[in-house]
Amino acid sequence: MTSSPACVGNLSPIDDFMHPVSDHASHNESMFFNFFDDERQLGGFVRIGNRVNEHHAEMTVCLFLPSGEVLLQWGKPRIDTNDAFDAAGMRFDVLEPGYRLAVRYEGDVVRLTNPDEMREPGKAMRGNPRVGIALRLDVTAIGPMIGDSEGRPGSIIFLDGVGHYQQPIRAVGDLVVGEIRYAVDARGVRDHSWGPRLWHSIHRDRSIWASFGPDLTVIACKTWLSATARPDEMGCIVENGTVTPFRRIEMHSTYRPETYYHDSVVLDLEDSGGRRFHLTGEVLGYVPLRHRKEGQETIYLGQAMTRFRLGERQTIGLSEYFDAVSATGALLEASRRSEPVAE
Repeated sequence: MTSSPACVGNLSPIDDFMHPVSDHASHNESMFFNFFDDERQLGGFVRIGNRVNEHHAEMTVCLFLPSGEVLLQWGKPRIDTNDAFDAAGMRFDVLEPGYRLAVRYEGDVVRLTNPDEMREPGKAMRGNPRVGIALRLDVTAIGPMIGDSEGRPGSIIFLDGVGHYQQPIRAVGDLVVGEIRYAVDARGVRDHSWGPRLWHSIHRDRSIWASFGPDLTVIACKTWLSATARPDEMGCIVENGTVTPFRRIEMHSTYRPETYYHDSVVLDLEDSGGRRFHLTGEVLGYVPLRHRKEGQETIYLGQAMTRFRLGERQTIGLSEYFDAVSATGALLEASRRSEPVAE
C-alpha cells in the first residue's frame, strides 16, 4: 500500500463494516469484488446484497475459466439481520478496515460450456452440469477507497442518495473446481454500497474496471436514469495511490451480429488536469444475465471478461453493460450494420 490517504471522499475505513438499515422497503447493503488473473486468464466477480427489509440476501458468483467456460450460481437465502455478508455459502470478512478483507465461497455452481445459453436462465441452470467449487481469496487494497457516504451527485464515484465507494485491489488465493486447483493472483476493483437500491430505476449503464497493477487502475462509469436523460459520468485514474477524476468519458461499443452483446469498447478519457487517455477493450468471455420484476421492464446485464490496452500496457478486467429492454432495439440494429455505438 502506498502512503496515500486511505479514503478519497467523505468516507472512513470503518465504512467497510455494516451500516444501519433504513425504513426503505428496498434498502440494500452490498459488497462486490471483481478480480482477474492476467497470466492465467481467469477471474470474475462475487457479490452479496443484503435486502433485510425484504427478508432475503442476494448472492452471485460468476467465474470465467481459461477454457472459455463460465461457472455461475446465485441464491436468495432468507435473512433477518444486516449483521454480516454471509449468504448461501459465500462470506466476506473485514480483517483490517480499508485495507484487508477475506472472500470465501464453498458450494455448487453450474458449469456453462456455452455461456450464451443464459439467454434462457432457467433452462441453462437446469440443463448444465453442476460442480462443487471452493474459492478463497485474501484481498488487499492497492489504492484508496473512493466515493461518497451520502451519494452526492458530482462526487468522483457515487450512487445518487446511496452510500457508495470503490477501491482497487489485489486478490491472492485459490480456486478449486472439482479436482482441479487454480492458483489465483489477481487484480480488480471492489464496491460497497448501502441504502435504497432499485435495479429497475436505471435505463442504461456502462461500467469499466481495468487494473494494470498497483501503479495504475482505470474506473469509468456512465449511467442513464431514463431514455432522455443525460448520462451521469463518474470515474478516475488511480496512479500509485493518487486519484485524478475524469471530466470527460466517451465510449464507442460494437455488438455481436443480431445481439445486444458487446464484443469491444473504445474509451477516450480526459482527466481533470486535461490529460487524455485512449483505452481499448476486447471481450474474451461474455455471459448474459438479467433482472425481472413484475410490472417493470426486464433489465439485461452483460458481464464480460475483457482484455484492455492502454498505450503499451494491457490487462484483463471487467466490462459490465446494463440495458432496459426498451434500449436494446437500437443496439440490435447497430449490430446488424456492424456499426459502433456511441455510448
